[in-house]
Amino acid sequence: MRKENQLRLQMQLPPVYDYGTWIRHAGVENACNALALWSVHGGTIWLASDVVAGKSHLLRTFAADLSTVGMLNVMGDSNTYNCNSRQLARQWVEVLENRSHWLIDMPAGDIPRSVALGLFHLLERARELQRPVVVAWRGQTDTLPPELSSRLLAMEKIDMAPPADDEALLQVLCSSAGNLQWDIREQVLQAMLIYLPRQLDVLAPALKELEALSFEQKHKPGPAWVKQQLARIAGQLHPS
Repeated sequence: MRKENQLRLQMQLPPVYDYGTWIRHAGVENACNALALWSVHGGTIWLASDVVAGKSHLLRTFAADLSTVGMLNVMGDSNTYNCNSRQLARQWVEVLENRSHWLIDMPAGDIPRSVALGLFHLLERARELQRPVVVAWRGQTDTLPPELSSRLLAMEKIDMAPPADDEALLQVLCSSAGNLQWDIREQVLQAMLIYLPRQLDVLAPALKELEALSFEQKHKPGPAWVKQQLARIAGQLHPS
């Protein structure tokens, strides 16, 4: 019988988030425990961090695992910023109101006033409907309107941190590659820790870039190709 090679489909598969594959290292242990209790007892939580630490990833895996949880991903696009605060709140309530628990993922940094006030109105609506809420946001409350900053400061604040050692960081990268549905050798991920800064905000985009290039060029990531690409990415980060 003749054996034929099966070609990879020329389409990008959507990332798959699975709470069972979430890497519980020391920097996220408190957040994982708090969300587990929140899903049973309710309450309001503000997930924060000083740097990229996987807040959005954790929320997505949690929402994928529980059908009763609704997730709102607030994107910083022009359509969002062109709406007034009450319009935004109404749109967001329509997304979440049929779910018993609400997860809200905000873009890091300063938030435009209309978006911040829209979030305030959304939190007020959650209080009226008695919906437990988790807000993930990295930023300084003194940049927010007082209406929103007071709501956030009244929440239980949980700080997340990136992996503290290479072993945990490598596990996170392996999990991220799995979420991309990319079968990649661990040696490639180890090479990333050698050539690139050990920071999630650098490593996660670099992993996605490698996956996209491998797919586009139909190139299996061998040592020479990986070294070339990582050297290029490192050069873009720190041009001489």
